[in-house]
Amino acid sequence: MTTTVTISHGSDLYGEERRSVQQIAALVKQLSQLLPATDWAHIRDPFDAALRGEKAEVEPGHARQIAIVLRRAAADWLMPTRFEREALLFAEAADRAAGAGEPWEWSS
Repeated sequence: MTTTVTISHGSDLYGEERRSVQQIAALVKQLSQLLPATDWAHIRDPFDAALRGEKAEVEPGHARQIAIVLRRAAADWLMPTRFEREALLFAEAADRAAGAGEPWEWSS
């Protein structure tokens, strides 16, 4: 059975991004290999929570910082196009949460 992760402030009709745990794991693999360890350590909490099937709430200020790191990763020439788009969608959702002054929520 595939577990779906719902990420708030997304771009779909319901204001969410929905991804399978397998899709999140694939993005995590790319990000963890591409980003410097300090950047990855700074953004990993919601990703790790999603992989464990746990809920995560990211405060608005931290969501804004995660968006910056995700955009930097997406712009890296080593990032495959498929994952570049995913990173940008997640960055946009993080920015929307931060802009609204709301927690960025991840749930399974």
